[in-house]
Amino acid sequence: MRRTALIVLAAAGGVIALILIAAAIAVATVDLHTLIGPVQASIKSSTGRDLAINGAIDLKLSLEPKIVLADVTFSNAAGSKVADMVRAKRVDVQVALLPLLSRRFEVVELTLTDPVIALETDAQGRANWDFGPPSSTPSATPTTVAPSAAAGAFGVGNFTVDNGTVMYVDGVSGKTTRVIIDHLAVHARRGDAPVQAEFRGKVDEVSLTLTGNFGPIDALRAGRWPYPVEAKGTLDEKAAAITTKVAVQGNTVQLDALDLAFGTFKAKGKMSVVSAGSRKRYVFDLATPAVVLADVPIPVGRAPAATVPRPASNAHFLFSDEPLPLDALKSFDADGHLSMAAVTRKNGVKLADVDISLTLHEGKLDVGQWQANALGGTLRGKISLDTAHTEAALATKVTGRNLGLAEILAAVGEPRQTRGGATAIDVDIAARGMSPHAWASSASGTAIASVGPATLVNTKLDLDNVLDKFAQAVNPFRERDPSTELQCAVVRLPLKDGIAHVDRSIAVDSKKFNASASGTLDFRNETLDLSLHPRIKQGIPIDIPQVAQLVRFTGPFAHPGVSVDAVASAATIAKIGAAIGTGGLSMIGTALIERATANENVCDIAAGHATAAETPSAAALKSSPAGTVPQDIGKALGKLFGGR
Repeated sequence: MRRTALIVLAAAGGVIALILIAAAIAVATVDLHTLIGPVQASIKSSTGRDLAINGAIDLKLSLEPKIVLADVTFSNAAGSKVADMVRAKRVDVQVALLPLLSRRFEVVELTLTDPVIALETDAQGRANWDFGPPSSTPSATPTTVAPSAAAGAFGVGNFTVDNGTVMYVDGVSGKTTRVIIDHLAVHARRGDAPVQAEFRGKVDEVSLTLTGNFGPIDALRAGRWPYPVEAKGTLDEKAAAITTKVAVQGNTVQLDALDLAFGTFKAKGKMSVVSAGSRKRYVFDLATPAVVLADVPIPVGRAPAATVPRPASNAHFLFSDEPLPLDALKSFDADGHLSMAAVTRKNGVKLADVDISLTLHEGKLDVGQWQANALGGTLRGKISLDTAHTEAALATKVTGRNLGLAEILAAVGEPRQTRGGATAIDVDIAARGMSPHAWASSASGTAIASVGPATLVNTKLDLDNVLDKFAQAVNPFRERDPSTELQCAVVRLPLKDGIAHVDRSIAVDSKKFNASASGTLDFRNETLDLSLHPRIKQGIPIDIPQVAQLVRFTGPFAHPGVSVDAVASAATIAKIGAAIGTGGLSMIGTALIERATANENVCDIAAGHATAAETPSAAALKSSPAGTVPQDIGKALGKLFGGR
């Protein structure tokens, strides 16, 4: 048995040796340049470009014979920036052994080593890889085989690139994209078999790895659609995957049954890319499950080229003055619909059932409708952003209904136990600029927020918290009552060029007191200067030793200060003292300087639905003779301690 096996192996080895010898004899009698000539002629005829072999041609004969070509170039289109579209230091062509017996090449694998590939479009969007109709120029290269026969003798099953570089220059935008190919391999048993591919490298310094399965090369060449694509890997070291079916019709590339994943972000739907001259239009209809924006990976990419230094960003601004990349909106058009089951913003605010419809044409973005369930209610609106000019023009409308006061307070970082407080917001603002701060600084229009009846639990005061200090100054019952029974609150900001001049258009009304504010909010430097006038309701007895008549809320938006007007408050104390001497503690409330008018609704006034009754102004309060205040205080203290 062992002897038989040895005989079989020896015979097999002998057959292989005979084949190698025969192939060597066949190839040795033919000049390799002569065999390459038909290939060069065929390429010249079909593309109009020259394939040049500037170095040596060598045949390495084995069970897997290889033809090694040194210094290979493929010429570029006329008018291109560089002479060669492809330049490779070395090209290894692995051919099938048996066809060599008939002096015929059947390419098994093609490997490019150290290639540099230049891809570019001109100002009209014409690409250098668009070879156009076959050239009719006859080739001067001598041939022994007809070009068609030579072309038929070649069939590439595997393709590999090692240590390559691809430079893509967009002639319209002038942008250059650089792709570093560490390794690229494409494998197929034959032309009608599925293709397996893998890639390792970088795109503009963003690392990319990919392995995937694709449809047959023959189907792609023949335009048999749809063409299946399934790939997965990493982008910027984050997991990524795509599955789709590709169809090409005219100038449109359609991606159906699209399934995308990038990090935690996932989307399904369809997309198409329409090429119209040098411009592309993206049409999409995508749906995503829950998305956590903080977890969505954003490729870092390469650092932008050095430019003229810009002024340092003002980090203290609540609205960032860092320019947004709005110029990107000028480079393409879009028409799409996006629905997201849930979105969690970086500040923790959650939105559900998000639905967005948009169009983008020549730098003008129109979000005709967006809506979401958020903050316990519903939000909807529209956005128009025109970037065609030096300063982008923004117009936005937002409507919110049945929003929860507790959810709003939590969203702004001031969580508080609250019951009720249905809130409505209406925003209609136009602005201009290239950053959020520029938009806030130029905003014109109106922003209104209205809060309905609510119970606010009065937690322990934190005097390091500016809002707690503000509440203590405005609400004389804040520390005594377990809760504040809010009847309404309104904030209405009439904006003009980034400034809101407030004239009692900010107000709060409760069962025991109300307050309204006047002053200025300046979004240009993010500062405010507001004066608030708390008023005790008629008939409400109090036993509080001090009630502020005028509260100032001033300073930067980020950390404003709270102060109480000393003169006005001193006058209040004097009146309280006088009330003690005549009516006792239970009637102190009826002796205050300013009382809430019984039929005056401060919320209606703030909202612009009613006219304010004539009341003493802050100036009038300050105009009281300062000399009488100490005298009044003295009398009050005397009566408080039993004096006459």
